[in-house]
Amino acid sequence: MESEADTRWVGLCATCRHARTVESRTTVFWLCERSLTDPSFEKYPRLPMMKCRGYEPGEAGGGGLEHPGS
Repeated sequence: MESEADTRWVGLCATCRHARTVESRTTVFWLCERSLTDPSFEKYPRLPMMKCRGYEPGEAGGGGLEHPGS
């Protein structure tokens, strides 16, 4: 479950079913999985994302992918 702080700083991605987090040793990036099939979506969008035509409510991945160096 995403915290209120995540929602405020991340925006829609925090509650989008297409969002996944990618963690490195020093930071967390939010990956838009829509970008994998539609190049009009940014792979790592600028946050907070306040408006998105591809937004679909649901549970964000929240750590489903990891940085290869982790």
